[in-house]
Amino acid sequence: MRRRREASASSRTATTESSTTSPGISDDERSFEPNSETDLTEPEYLPQKAKRRKIRQGLSSRHLQAGLGEIRASETENATDVSAVELVHRGRYEDPADDTDEDLSKVPEDYGRSNNTRKLNLRLKDRWARTKAIEPSADSKWEDAEDALRQASPNDMHRFLNWCLKLEYNPDGRRLKGYRKASALEVDWKYFRVYYTKVTKQEMSKEMGVAVCTGMRHLIDKCGLDKQPRANTPVYIEDMVPFNEMILRTREKRFHLGFQRIILCLYNTIGLFTVNQKQAILHLQFKHLQISLQRDPHGGPPVPMIEIEPQFVKSVLGMYKVNTFALPEIIYGISLVFSPHVLLFIVLFYAKAFEAPHLTSMEDLRRLLIEDGRQEMPIPLKRAMDNYYVFPKVEVIDGKPCILWETPMNGSTLDAQLRSLSEIHGFLNALFSHQFRYGTGELLDQSGFVSDAQRNVIMAHASSRTFIKHYRPRRHAEMQEIVCGLNPVEEFSRAVKRMSCWIDTRRPRYLTDAEKASVEKDPELQSAIQWQVELEDRCARSDDPTLRALLEQQERNVNNTRRRLQERRRKEIRQEFSRKQAVIDIERQLTGGAVNDGPAREVLRKEFAMPPEQILLVETFFTWPTSDSLEDEWMRRNRAVAAGVQYCGFLEGGPLRGRPKRPASDNEESIADPPAKKQKRPERPTVSIWEEKIGAVKRKVTADKPSACFQCLKEYSDVYGVKRHFKTSHLQDRKCNFCDLSLQHEMHLRLHAEEVHRLRT
Repeated sequence: MRRRREASASSRTATTESSTTSPGISDDERSFEPNSETDLTEPEYLPQKAKRRKIRQGLSSRHLQAGLGEIRASETENATDVSAVELVHRGRYEDPADDTDEDLSKVPEDYGRSNNTRKLNLRLKDRWARTKAIEPSADSKWEDAEDALRQASPNDMHRFLNWCLKLEYNPDGRRLKGYRKASALEVDWKYFRVYYTKVTKQEMSKEMGVAVCTGMRHLIDKCGLDKQPRANTPVYIEDMVPFNEMILRTREKRFHLGFQRIILCLYNTIGLFTVNQKQAILHLQFKHLQISLQRDPHGGPPVPMIEIEPQFVKSVLGMYKVNTFALPEIIYGISLVFSPHVLLFIVLFYAKAFEAPHLTSMEDLRRLLIEDGRQEMPIPLKRAMDNYYVFPKVEVIDGKPCILWETPMNGSTLDAQLRSLSEIHGFLNALFSHQFRYGTGELLDQSGFVSDAQRNVIMAHASSRTFIKHYRPRRHAEMQEIVCGLNPVEEFSRAVKRMSCWIDTRRPRYLTDAEKASVEKDPELQSAIQWQVELEDRCARSDDPTLRALLEQQERNVNNTRRRLQERRRKEIRQEFSRKQAVIDIERQLTGGAVNDGPAREVLRKEFAMPPEQILLVETFFTWPTSDSLEDEWMRRNRAVAAGVQYCGFLEGGPLRGRPKRPASDNEESIADPPAKKQKRPERPTVSIWEEKIGAVKRKVTADKPSACFQCLKEYSDVYGVKRHFKTSHLQDRKCNFCDLSLQHEMHLRLHAEEVHRLRT
């Protein structure tokens, strides 16, 4: 080492002496000389990147500019220094040219906001633009909506909000939901202030805001709006396990594919375990999943683990704060129907998503080991399936149900499924996704293992104020024990606060004929029907196409009004059921005068027989551990996954149409089947009877609004049922069976159905 340092020093001394004795060569030019010797402490075999880095580090901007100036000055004298100029330019950073075409005015102010925020902003903007039609035309400020907003007074804003409360229809003719809660008016006021700031480029003054808020309190009292927020009733795992069991076994609700039952149970499971919002779960893709085997620190077999990174939780200026939820497999869990591993592995194995070609079942997964002392072994999914959604959309295409893996399930579709299944289960109110956050959020707050900061990170809250305002349950069942100095009973407190507290499977789902008849007497519906009859009389006397268009619009209005009133009446009956049924149950138990309708319910359940595939699914999921053996528990879970994968492709036949059959009463059964008399064998109907039946079906086919299919003569309650049946079952037909006419294309069949059979599809 000493010899190397001495050689280096002598080398530098020799170099310095040579530089001082060489006339006509400047120091800067010598530093850029290509053939200059390298220092002995720097090996000549340095990588190219390291050499470039050293050149950049050794060349300061001042040094480069000085060297470049001297070289440019000497270019006229000596044209052979081109290599040095190129070397200078290669080592020098140059600023990019200002040739961008970006303009801030072209970027929308709501860029990066959610679609719901944009929709609400646009709604208030459109409504304010419509107010000029109701204002006096003499006032010139209403000629332009934005100018009117800049000159608006608190009284103008008060009149605008009052006008919004009276709106019944959109410009496109669709009926509005209406205002029932005071919070709905406050939401409009919030987005109106956003629109005001956007137009005027300044915040609304405090005096103006206080004046309008005072007027809003008057409007709330005048219109009788409900000031109480929606009840934040929590759901716990005690509620969701029976709910998932009902989803797997019920036949009152049917899907196109058995796969839809599995993902609906998976949605409830992930929603409760991750407290995420609906859109975050629905947009979950395979690339957001990490499947791995983890080494058990206690020396047991490897533990399968699922890591979930939900995207699209909340976004402000494009910033996403992603939480990772690691869910290791719990062998002796509460139930297989609420195991995220069983349900998710069903989806992954059915989609054949694992990259390892021989990993096709849970048995193969159980055979894997973690080698060489590592903590985990990743189980990768196929890169080609990164954009596959865990909750994809299922749609009927050409009469066949198809899974659109790269299209997420629609949020409204999910809400409709949860609403109908909630009624089947007996919930008083429909289950909605945000209730997962109420229940699990409360458990996080009370657990003692999670701090307030960590709870806010998990639930994507900026502060604890959001949780206190919206998520803390407002139903308290432990105050008496606390005041008396007793320990509250946690199980009892949760039982009386959760959603299953109001469960009753006897609660009606449909209106009876008498209840429908009472709806027909509603003045609003009678007025609409009377106007429809007058239009029909006028159309019969005139061929004016305008009258025909008005009549079609009025027919739709009558149908929509009838359905809306029936739905309102149905909700009223469901809300009043608990009170009325309680009186009946009390009288039945005390006097025996009322009859229990349990047997009738059992008859109704028998109407929905399970297919063998669903029976196998239920038998494998509704099991309990029978031994302490880990291998037996693995086999139980593996059988559930295998049965679920097999059931995913089962065709259930699509959603049921109409109401389910109601069981006959005891009197009807005694009249239909008298026990004393021996029933005679029914006689074979004569030809005339069959002709009458066929003639009746044909009349339904040839009616103005056909209620029977012209292809298979299958009857439905209305024309809409025929349309759904035709689009599902007959779009592949190339012949009209009713007309005995051959067709070449689906377009020809649709055109023939519309022009000849009055079935527009």
